[in-house]
Amino acid sequence: MKTITFCSFKGGTSKTSTALNLGACLAKLHDKKILLVDLDPQANLSVGLGIGADRLETMVPVLQEKAKIESVIIETGVENLSIIPSNAYLDGVEKLPPLGNDCYAHERVRKALEGIKGNYDYCFIDTPPSLGWLTQSAFFASEYSVVCAIPEAYSVIALERLKEFHEKINEHHAIEVLGVVLTFWNDRGAINEELLGAIDESFPKKTLKSKVRRDMVVSRAVFEGVSVMDFDPSSRAAQDYKALAEEFLDKAKKAPKKKKEKAHV
Repeated sequence: MKTITFCSFKGGTSKTSTALNLGACLAKLHDKKILLVDLDPQANLSVGLGIGADRLETMVPVLQEKAKIESVIIETGVENLSIIPSNAYLDGVEKLPPLGNDCYAHERVRKALEGIKGNYDYCFIDTPPSLGWLTQSAFFASEYSVVCAIPEAYSVIALERLKEFHEKINEHHAIEVLGVVLTFWNDRGAINEELLGAIDESFPKKTLKSKVRRDMVVSRAVFEGVSVMDFDPSSRAAQDYKALAEEFLDKAKKAPKKKKEKAHV
């Protein structure tokens, strides 16, 4: 199982939609077993699959060592696609006992996932649009990351902070940027070249060729609690996510194997 964190330092980048719909494409069209882990207290990934934000099956009891990770995994309506949901109680979980007294609590997500590595091809972790404890824990649990951005100045500027965060994590844990996904893309955007150049400065040669264009089908699918593949497989968004899935698999296949862990100090 390859574990991949979907991250952004700014909201509104379709990070959650990308994790959900890419996962659904891989499960439905490529017969890959996918586990989605919702580590965002907003629970948008869970809601996007029709799972209420009041579910008790979250990573909270797992991190507190009160439950096995298998007990919080929910099967979705999509074959091969499972999810560990989230709710608001995930916010501040690092302060709860016994995490609050554990200086290595940020490694608990990784340790929990190790026990089910043989059950899935990919684990996608959705994180909050911030660089706090939950995102840090996701990075320590992952071999790779997918950076999500939109062709807008503030989003691109935020990538520099995300780059610095990657570098900081890499001092102790090897994590490779698999690619930068651009959503809300407009082929005729007036400043496309400038934005792509700025992205390349932060993450050289990491921008994926497959870009997701703006499509209201994505929002409509969320209201129905399904992926765009299930809502409207002929839509522009569905076609874009299909192309992204193909490129993702190629990148994942060619990605370097995880380096040996560095010692914690």
